[in-house]
Amino acid sequence: MRGTFRLSSELQLEADAVIIGSGAGGASVADVLTASGLSVVMLEEGKHVPSSSASPVASEAFAAAWRSGGLTAAFGQPPIAYAEGRCVGGGTEINSAIAQRADNYLIDQWRKVYKIENFTPDELTQYYQRAVATVNASLTPGPVGRATDILRQGGDALGWEVSELKRGQRGCKGANRCAFVCPSGAKQSMAVTLLPKAIDRGMRLFAQTRVAKIRLVNGRATEVIARSWDVAGQGRSIRVKAGMVFVCAGAIHTPAILRRSGLRERIGNTLRVHPTIKATALFDEPVDAHRSRLPLTAVTEFMPEQRIGGSVFTPALFGLSLAGDWINRGDLMQHWRFCGSYYGMIRPRGVGAVRPLPGINEPLVRFTLAPEDWIALGQILTRLGQVMFAAGARKVFPNIFGHEGWTSPDQVHEFWDNPLPKRQTNLMTVHLFSSCPPGEHRDVCAVDSYGRVRGVENLFVADGSLIPEAPGVNPQMTIMALAFRVAEAALSHSVKERAQSAARDRR
Repeated sequence: MRGTFRLSSELQLEADAVIIGSGAGGASVADVLTASGLSVVMLEEGKHVPSSSASPVASEAFAAAWRSGGLTAAFGQPPIAYAEGRCVGGGTEINSAIAQRADNYLIDQWRKVYKIENFTPDELTQYYQRAVATVNASLTPGPVGRATDILRQGGDALGWEVSELKRGQRGCKGANRCAFVCPSGAKQSMAVTLLPKAIDRGMRLFAQTRVAKIRLVNGRATEVIARSWDVAGQGRSIRVKAGMVFVCAGAIHTPAILRRSGLRERIGNTLRVHPTIKATALFDEPVDAHRSRLPLTAVTEFMPEQRIGGSVFTPALFGLSLAGDWINRGDLMQHWRFCGSYYGMIRPRGVGAVRPLPGINEPLVRFTLAPEDWIALGQILTRLGQVMFAAGARKVFPNIFGHEGWTSPDQVHEFWDNPLPKRQTNLMTVHLFSSCPPGEHRDVCAVDSYGRVRGVENLFVADGSLIPEAPGVNPQMTIMALAFRVAEAALSHSVKERAQSAARDRR
């Protein structure tokens, strides 16, 4: 990518704004600021993985683009495995590129509970529309495959609402085949869309650059202190002075950076995720889920509280999923073409916390499920089993260690009234948010209604940390919408601040 720099010596920079993170939030902020003519420096911890060099091999893609190779977890009972992108483009390089907006009811509820100014469905529409246009979100044309048909057939048989999913893509033949970093560039990630535009306008992007902290003086962010690694792997310090600082490092690392910088009040105390439980379904006829990789429908009957969908499927990923309980699941590998991987996802009532640890790169992440979350997980797993059998599954294996699987729809109610076994249940998530909720409810909100960190005039948060609670849908469009909104508000605030300063000078 043009404009990507690696350092071979110490460097001090100045800019109108510095953006920490290059994912959906950071790229959206960069688009607004550079379009307004501001000089911008962007710092990204991960590497730039060009589409032309992206590997479709799971192990190579994980190592190149995922934080800790995809092996991260929030501590709790049970621990919840989570995934984050760590590369230029952030999570947009590894996600499923599904474009969804938060439910209007939830937006109104968040506005009332958190006292967020100018935060209604109508007021957010312009920003959602901009996000959707950015990624060219559309329904995937042509046949979508048996893996997708299974969800529709099962949902229809049960009389449940099933919806097709829009994805950010160019509409090319390979668009629905991308997983991890898209080798063909078909997926409209930030590295394909907004970041090149910002660089063309003069933004300087520094990859492999980890931010240590933000220096604060008299209620202002004066300098971002980071360390960058050059081609030879040698570290050098980098300092950026800027009029505005935007922290867009994601729901885990944004609060970690802020807390390392001495800002702690209400920051990193309210992490939310979408707890997700998977199941493998075995059918009598080939599913060949690898051909489409991601089913493009979802059972939306129970949204926004619960959703049933399909997971990315490749032979390598399937084998990896079986390895955790090989004694009970290993035989499925020889039948991989007849299998599909599906999930049930809930909006939790439990919360988590993020805390940086001295001398350790990765912060400590905890998440505690509430009692009602366990009830919801039992419900969604039951419903997932019902859908699979209604679509003709021969056997369904819930992702519970040691579980021998269900062979008939009569068995799927096992956990409707009885609790899931906490120690044996395997949960995961790819959606993280809410660690710095916005609003004027000062007892719970880390930042104001427009993402400005309280007590610091020119420091803003603009990423998934801002989504007040779990949205029940894929969060990328909401992240982008809120980031556009924050950037515009920050620009307006900066103009007013300069005008006031000029007026004081004239006096």
